[in-house]
Amino acid sequence: MNRLIGVLMVAAMLSGCASLVSNSAWPVFIDNNSGPAEFVIKNSQDVEIARGKTPQIIILPSGAGYFTSADYSVHFSKTGYQSQGYRLASYLNGWYLGNVSNFLGFFIDSATGAMWRLDEELIVTLPPRPALMSPTLLPAPAMPVPIYKPGL
Repeated sequence: MNRLIGVLMVAAMLSGCASLVSNSAWPVFIDNNSGPAEFVIKNSQDVEIARGKTPQIIILPSGAGYFTSADYSVHFSKTGYQSQGYRLASYLNGWYLGNVSNFLGFFIDSATGAMWRLDEELIVTLPPRPALMSPTLLPAPAMPVPIYKPGL
């Protein structure tokens, strides 16, 4: 029994808390309220990592290196609507705080990216593009415009 307890203690000390119970890559549901739209996801180095049409689930890593969170820019476009860009940023995973009793876990979770998490959905609203006014629909001027005639 003492041997089992010793093995469990060593296993707990050699693993990060967030690495055990959480993710280092998150499924993110990408959608918009205006129907299917094209989207492009780029990482913080401006490298395209995903492209598609909404709605779609994309799995994104939450870490970008040792003690570094991943940040993404998501650009939406659709005919008849204004293009929009949004930021999708990682934030501290609550499970990472479980390492308070496991010093080694602080480093393991930061190396695996499990110390960070991403929101699991990004749903946006694209504003419609304003309609262009036809010159025939412009209102007439309130006052007559004087016409210049040379020699008068």
